[in-house]
Amino acid sequence: MRRLSEVVEGGSTETFFAAFEGFSSSDSEYKGTVGTHGFKIRKKKRFFDNSMTMAVATGKLRQKDEVLIVDAEINGFNKMFIPIFVIVVVVYAFMLVAIFTADTENVSFGFPFLLLHASFMMGIPYVIMRRSTSRMKYDLPRDLHYIASSKGKKF
Repeated sequence: MRRLSEVVEGGSTETFFAAFEGFSSSDSEYKGTVGTHGFKIRKKKRFFDNSMTMAVATGKLRQKDEVLIVDAEINGFNKMFIPIFVIVVVVYAFMLVAIFTADTENVSFGFPFLLLHASFMMGIPYVIMRRSTSRMKYDLPRDLHYIASSKGKKF
């Protein structure tokens, strides 16, 4: 836990607070909290970084004999998306009602366009969350292995 806490910058894992993370002078890759009972970390935002990492890893480290065991859960869903999805569903429901109550000429064009647009507006956040989770799943074991195997070196 000591080595992990040395390479994790303390702070909140919420993305609301990540707007000015690029101004941080710390060289650490992760931001979050590390305690005696476990950790909750996420990748830090960087300037000109297009990865859009939102996944948060929560876990515990325990040692069994000479083996370090990491029990971690990676969650890519952000609670910030709940109100956005509710607003999007309400807007599309209103637009769907408007298309079907209007004259019949717009239904043949409006309904397929609305479905295509809605699939992009709902699908893009899903793809971002999924990519963020898979990236964290790839990076976290590698970084934890490096931290555990390094002898006092900075990450």
